[in-house]
Formats: sequence, structure tokens, C-alpha cells
Amino acid sequence: MGTLLSFSKSTTTVSLEISEIALFLFGVLLVVGLIGEYAESEKWKRYVKTFEMCVIIGVAGELFTDGGIFVFSNRLQTIANQEIAVLTKQSGDTKDSAVKAADAATIAKNQSDAAVASAFSALDLAKGARREADTFEQDIRSAKKEAAAAESHLAEATKSANILTAKLERLTSPRRLPHSEWVVAPLKMFSGTKYVFIGTCGDQECFDLVSDIDELLQVSGWKRIKGPPMNLGIPQFRIHGDKDFAVNLTASTGTGISAEIPNGLDSVKNLPADQLPEHLRAGIALNEVLALNISPSENTGRLVGVDTGTSTAVRIEVGRKPL
Repeated sequence: MGTLLSFSKSTTTVSLEISEIALFLFGVLLVVGLIGEYAESEKWKRYVKTFEMCVIIGVAGELFTDGGIFVFSNRLQTIANQEIAVLTKQSGDTKDSAVKAADAATIAKNQSDAAVASAFSALDLAKGARREADTFEQDIRSAKKEAAAAESHLAEATKSANILTAKLERLTSPRRLPHSEWVVAPLKMFSGTKYVFIGTCGDQECFDLVSDIDELLQVSGWKRIKGPPMNLGIPQFRIHGDKDFAVNLTASTGTGISAEIPNGLDSVKNLPADQLPEHLRAGIALNEVLALNISPSENTGRLVGVDTGTSTAVRIEVGRKPL
């Protein structure tokens, strides 16, 4: 009996259905037995014992299945009562939760109303839990909207600050030239090319950049030659302290960097690139390296053809950093 009481709802339901089907089958068997007992035919009388057995089995089966139906029905009723009790408890818990939620909404609404206008608090409290919950939801949406607007303003301010920071860094960061292998590689193709610094501005930033360019060309196998003579009294910048290789400081030096090839572009401007003189192709390659690799990118990349002189040396001028 204890085992039956431990049946689940689905097992009990199936057992009840089986009992009802069995009751029907035993009833049919009982009817067949009764008909066979009362039959007058000699043919049927020969099986009277069988019909009597059918009656006995049918009555016993009905008794057994009736008992099963009774037990399983009671078990289903018990399960139903338990489920009702659980649902009742859950309903009570839900009601308690709803009451607590309504209380929390009331508190939040009271605080919101006190900040807006204390004169409206009594009227708002009298409108009921539903209206208070709706108002609370509207306050949440409004707060989210304000928070989103604040985040948007913060993002714009951060973006503006980043732009200003980048501009400040661009103005304050000195120009530098890396000496990595991929920067050196295109210049090594013109190893042995002569170059000369014809002028630079008087800023330390210009001096450092002249040294960077000189080191890059030295690593690439280029040959530095002496610069043009200047009148006495004009200051010069000594490259790495070498008295034989000085750069004239000229107030007329413009901005950016230029690599010039005397007697260069005008005389060969109609030739294909692969037929240009080597010193001219070297000057073009140097311009491209300077334009691509000066950081911050402040190089003007000017390549100027000059029709005077016969030197094949690339002339380099380093001006002030453009603003």
C-alpha cells in the first residue's frame, strides 16, 4: 500500500486507466460466462464449466479492478490536493512579493515626488499601487534616457579631448626617423650615392632630425660629402661633432624636408622610370622614404629639379616642423 501511495501523478493516471480498461474486459468476460451458463443448447452445455470459470474470473477481476480504481482515484485526489496546496502557497508567496514590490514602488515614488514637489505627494499616494508602479516605470525610463544622454556627452567630450591630445602631441612631438630594416632596404639599392646637407633650421628638433637622416643614409651605404661653403659669420651645425661635415643654419629655410637633385628632373622628365639616372632614382627613393616614415608625418616630400651644376649628389634640406 505504501508503494501505491508513492506513485507519481503520471504513473497513477496510467494505472487508473489500465484498471478501468481491465474492469471493462472482466465485465465482458462475466457477461460471456453468464450467457453460457443459461444457454439451453447442448453444444453450449458441454462448456458449462468453462462459462462458470469465466463468471468467477470476471467477478474476481471486477472486484480487483474496482479496488484498483478506488485506490488510484484516491491517490490522484491526494496528488491534486497537494498540487492545490502548493499552488495556494505559491499564490500566497506571489501576493506577498507583489505587496513588497508595491511597497518598494511606493517608497521610490515618494522620494521622487519629494524632489519634484512636496505638494503633490499626498495626491500621488492616493492613486493606488498600479499608478505608482506606472510612474516608477516612467521614472526608470527617464533616468535611462538621461544616463544615455550623459554617456553620449561624455563620449563626445572624450573624443574632443583625444583630438586635442593628438593635436598637442603632434605639435610637441619631435619628428623622428626609424632605422628598421624595411626602411633601410629601398635605400640600400642605391648604396654609394652621394648626399649633402645644404641647410637646416636652428632648432634642436631640426638638428636631431638631420642626425637621424644622416645615420639612416650611412647605414644604407650612402656617402656624405662636404656642404657648400658659406660666408664667414653664418653659424653651422656640426654633424656628430665632425668639423669637416657641417650644415649651414639658414633663417630662410622653410618647413618640411626636401631632397633635391641638381640638373635632374627637367632634363629627363620624359624618360621611363627604369631609364632615369641612378642618382635621380636615388633622390626619388629618399623622398618616398622620408614622406612615409617621418613620425609624426610632417614631411612635405618636395622633389625639386634644379638645372644648375653638374654634381650628382642628392641635396637635403631640413626645415622647421610644419604646424
